[in-house]
Amino acid sequence: MTSAANAMVLVVEDEALIAMDLQALLEEAGYRVLGPANSSAAALALLDSDEPDVALLDVNLGRSDVFGVANVLAQRKTQIIFLTGHTAQKLPPAHRHLPLVAKPYLPHVLLQAVKLALARQLTA
Repeated sequence: MTSAANAMVLVVEDEALIAMDLQALLEEAGYRVLGPANSSAAALALLDSDEPDVALLDVNLGRSDVFGVANVLAQRKTQIIFLTGHTAQKLPPAHRHLPLVAKPYLPHVLLQAVKLALARQLTA
């Protein structure tokens, strides 16, 4: 059973301060953090050697997006949570059913989304 004590969360966020904040928030809650990665290429490189339980993906990564990483994670059945200031309508149709946490997010909302994603993983 995956719990906060041993769950790994991939963080893909191109804004350094937000990435550091996410990492600190998750680690304080007892999660192991993979990353943070600031680009799709960096995230995919991390996935070569590690398998996260949950992924927090910033939709916009500078001049690109995170959907290539999301496709890989979806194939691996990793739980995905998108982080964005946009609505779900900005997501590709294949990913619109996935959880989305609106930026700016409240820490307790983000942690609840991770907890729910871990619960979904156990029933998948």
